[in-house]
Amino acid sequence: MALLAVTGAAQRLVPMARWSWLVGEPAAVPDGWGGPTAAIPLRAADAVEYRVSRAVTKGAQYLPWTPSCLAEAATGQFMLTRRGRPGVVVLGLRPVAGGGPWEAHAWLVGERGALTGGRAAAGFTPTSVFEVPGGLRAADVDLTG
Repeated sequence: MALLAVTGAAQRLVPMARWSWLVGEPAAVPDGWGGPTAAIPLRAADAVEYRVSRAVTKGAQYLPWTPSCLAEAATGQFMLTRRGRPGVVVLGLRPVAGGGPWEAHAWLVGERGALTGGRAAAGFTPTSVFEVPGGLRAADVDLTG
């Protein structure tokens, strides 16, 4: 819960360039990720990914506000990195009907699926990915079956 509060406050009060190291370094969006996504299954590859995913989800439920998707993804990435298993943070955009401003969404993926924000990713086109050097690469994420 504390990490969700800190990342949420950082997102609102501090320029992203000052705290983006939490999510990793910008990398290329894999070729197969073009176009709007379907809902990404919440699927952990192992116990570490499962525990981090569950901790972020449960922590968010106990806060008196709803943390942003970016705060959840950054918190999960920080927790995974501390355990030597960083994931990939994905940022996506989706046009709004009527030509309004585009919607943005962030989600965290592990080796085999989303760990945070996957269900809400439906319809968003991945535009940016962030990887921790030496960690999981977006191109190595297995989103099949």
